[in-house]
Amino acid sequence: MTNFNNPSWVGNSMFMQHIYNYWILIQWLISTVKRDKKVAIKQGNLICAVLIDLVLGYIILQLLPQNKNVISSTLMGVLERLIHLLYTLLKWLMGAPVGLKLNNAFNKMLGKYFSYHVQLWWLFLDVSGEKLDLILDIYKYIGYLGFTFQTALVADLICIATFHSYCIYVYAARLFNIQISGLIALMRLFVGRKYNPLRGGIDSCEYTNQELFVGTVAFTILLLLLPTTALYYIVFTGFRVLSLVVQYVLAKLIYLVQTSPLYVIFLWLTQSPKVRGNILMEVVNDEEDSPLVLKLKLFNRSIPELVNLFQPPVDISKHVKWTDLLSNMLVGKQIV
Repeated sequence: MTNFNNPSWVGNSMFMQHIYNYWILIQWLISTVKRDKKVAIKQGNLICAVLIDLVLGYIILQLLPQNKNVISSTLMGVLERLIHLLYTLLKWLMGAPVGLKLNNAFNKMLGKYFSYHVQLWWLFLDVSGEKLDLILDIYKYIGYLGFTFQTALVADLICIATFHSYCIYVYAARLFNIQISGLIALMRLFVGRKYNPLRGGIDSCEYTNQELFVGTVAFTILLLLLPTTALYYIVFTGFRVLSLVVQYVLAKLIYLVQTSPLYVIFLWLTQSPKVRGNILMEVVNDEEDSPLVLKLKLFNRSIPELVNLFQPPVDISKHVKWTDLLSNMLVGKQIV
């Protein structure tokens, strides 16, 4: 499979990335057909996938309500319920969630701070809702290009609609990371160690009693505030991971449509010699006075083997390294 190196300016938009990958695929299709003077199985798979993409896009457009006001009100209703859910969740966190004893003053400060940003998020969505008719018109015209273009555009619209929740996540992750880094640095202080940025390692160090006292006080403060910060961090990290999962599912859906092996399956069902596998040769007549007679038998390949062998050079547009994501979550590093 060919891995296309997208320019940096399209990496943050699934729609732009899809347009770029689609253009590369069309160039590959035209160049290989001109070179081979025929449509091979890989090219046939891609042509069938493009046709399926167009048909699915047309069907989706026909299934949508023709009245844009119905779609607009439905989308705004979903967003309003999401905002209400966030407000309810923040009020629950500002109390005593699951019986946890949190720092009251720090908890209220974080709750009001994040509630303010949720309010800004709703104002942003409310203002953007006035342009929703224009967005739906754009979606309608782009939708005729195919189902994959619709899916990529929806993925970008989800990113825009959840932009403020991502900002809140960044604030919570940064605060959590500062506290974790501070606690790790102060734990080194108690064992007579410190981090040397020049060598990139840990060196021994002797501290005075005043430094140990200040370090103990700072360690106690950070440790007592950590449960409150961690609670907000876990909640908004969950929203961020959910957004990434949705984007990954949409990218996987685009990938499945573009690699649909209908042409290979058709050749396999019609028992075409193009998709046959190994050859078995049997001797029918090997007598000395008669000509040698051989019997040839072609074996069919399995469908999974054919799909992997004749898959078009399509790469999934959204890669998520789940192990790196989990390790970043544990220390509060930003998930992009």
